[in-house]
Amino acid sequence: MPLVAALFVPNAPFLISPSAFGGVGEEAARDLQNLKLRERFRPEGILVASPHWSAPGRFRIQAAPVPRQIYDFSGFPRELYSVRYAPPGDPPLARLLEEAGTREGVPVETTQDWGLDHGAWAPLIRLWPEGDLPTLPLSISDRSPEDHVKWGAVVGEALRHEPRRLVMVGTGSITHSFSRMDPTPGARWTQGESIEREIVDLALRGQTKELTHFDRAKWETVEPEGNLGPLFMVLGALRENWEGRLVSTSQVYGAFGMSILEFSEGTPAPAEAGPRP
Repeated sequence: MPLVAALFVPNAPFLISPSAFGGVGEEAARDLQNLKLRERFRPEGILVASPHWSAPGRFRIQAAPVPRQIYDFSGFPRELYSVRYAPPGDPPLARLLEEAGTREGVPVETTQDWGLDHGAWAPLIRLWPEGDLPTLPLSISDRSPEDHVKWGAVVGEALRHEPRRLVMVGTGSITHSFSRMDPTPGARWTQGESIEREIVDLALRGQTKELTHFDRAKWETVEPEGNLGPLFMVLGALRENWEGRLVSTSQVYGAFGMSILEFSEGTPAPAEAGPRP
């Protein structure tokens, strides 16, 4: 069974508890929950690529029976550190993907180091709060966007031989500029919003080559999180007949994009939240 859906979603800490941040992130958290993965796609496993786990020169796959939950943030409200999310891992799938990557010349290895960082579990507690599905963390790398696309394609092809229904989730913010951060309520950065729309449009149209050659000055202006390695992996894994939709888009603190993208084969979807000011 190949992938049944793929997502690119934000991963900010306030998704864990919007109330701890004065309500920041409430809409994005709700939009993630409203995707209703269980009802719509009935997944039996999840692959998740986080920009917080980057492996130099290669890609890594977390192969522990239960990936360690990592609180890779500091200075935030104490309640965030009490949230537990400990789904089982998927060692057999980790080995299958390692073998597939090695055959295709992708530098990849399994490891029990690292685990499930908040770049993975912050959105997953909204997408799949039960935490009972086998969950396979994937790293990004310092390699090129094209290498991320190729690795994603290898993953997508390998999953065609899996009997289970699987969902792939890439996380991060397209606009991720700490230098532009503005805590003023309702702060906006129109230039960042415009550039993010360009990137989203290319991703939804499946124009991966154009995205890997995106205007460098614009790219550096919005400072995409993890150089959008997880998004490139998701795009590589997609099949030709898949369609993308923008679930919602917004910006917080005037500098962090919260776009949610979904890719599937036209499975009926809930009403879109759409862009928000």
